[in-house]
Amino acid sequence: MKSPTYLCLLSFALSILSCSGEKEEVKSSTPLSEQELKFEIYDSLVVDYLGNLELMDISPDRNTFLLSDTNTDTLFVTNSAGEILHYYMLKGEGPNNYAGNRTGIAKFSSNSEFLIPTSRGVYSYNLEGELLKNYEPDFASSVSLIIGGANNSVIHDNKFYTNLTGRNSEKYGHQGVEFQQNSKQLEVLDLETGSYSPLIPFPKASKFSSTEKSYPLLNYYLNLSANEDSLFINFRNEPKIYGYAFDQLDSTSAPNSVKSIPFTSFIEKVPKENSKENSFDIRDFFLGTINSIIALEDNLFLVDFLAGLSDEDYEEANSNAGGDINKIFDEGSKFNTQGKVLFDGTSISPLISKPEILGNLNKYISKDEIWFSLNFSEAENDYSVIYKTRLVEK
Repeated sequence: MKSPTYLCLLSFALSILSCSGEKEEVKSSTPLSEQELKFEIYDSLVVDYLGNLELMDISPDRNTFLLSDTNTDTLFVTNSAGEILHYYMLKGEGPNNYAGNRTGIAKFSSNSEFLIPTSRGVYSYNLEGELLKNYEPDFASSVSLIIGGANNSVIHDNKFYTNLTGRNSEKYGHQGVEFQQNSKQLEVLDLETGSYSPLIPFPKASKFSSTEKSYPLLNYYLNLSANEDSLFINFRNEPKIYGYAFDQLDSTSAPNSVKSIPFTSFIEKVPKENSKENSFDIRDFFLGTINSIIALEDNLFLVDFLAGLSDEDYEEANSNAGGDINKIFDEGSKFNTQGKVLFDGTSISPLISKPEILGNLNKYISKDEIWFSLNFSEAENDYSVIYKTRLVEK
């Protein structure tokens, strides 16, 4: 049985090895479409805790780590050595707890405070888990798709950008042509005034701005990322990234850039003419999916995606599952292409390889510091470890 002590020694050994020679940076004269890349482990954060921990964020001073147990939603605060400083359950009833469901990861707003986005608004806590402020929206919020582990919020210039939805739903609903023409896809919370404002309609370059075809809400779940001066958004079933300058953002903003991701295969939704608003089809879960976008340095993006199943592959997966909805996802995964690629605005890299011990990408700092959770199916679950990796050429 592996112990935290053993893992610390392993991490120390990895650190020694990482310092023994120069590593090739991901800068090459080779075209991006031909670069073979990998995530290389060279260090880890070990926490003496029995559970499935994922890293949510690291404080600006790099001294404090905020983690979550994916099974219980318990939050943990540790130092950079993995020592647990605080842990608590904040979801539930009570004056100190947040209402609704967590709609994404918590993020540090300073070295001593963090924000939790929920389906009922944004909550601010200190490191001891004490509620500092409840930023309640001035509209009836509603979230149709909740991915609690998603990195789908941005903090910039004391403002919190989030994909909280529901504004004007009494007028336009949650999907349909009228919704596509009139709704805004983003809310920005001013952390000084506590006020929310709607931003960004469906861009004209997006299929979701259609005046003729109605798309299911599952297709346009919003992914967010940012660099120092620009906000980037992507819709789940559309291989495009839209860029907006922060200093030009308002409720009618058009994107400054539109970048189409040239996947070899990406199955997009084609609505039927007789489709009804608010209709649901399990087939939509097997379309192409952008799980996340991360704006990197050098005008690159790290894109996590699923290519989706063709009609033929979907029918075969469905047949193999024998109509059992619980089995069709396992069968469908056998036909699906999944992974991460680099995207430079024009071309993409081949799939980036990673050791099987790595689970989800939790935190990106730079190409030399990328944090992954443990792949729990590949290890004994009697410790918690977050792996520190870098992106290098094979």
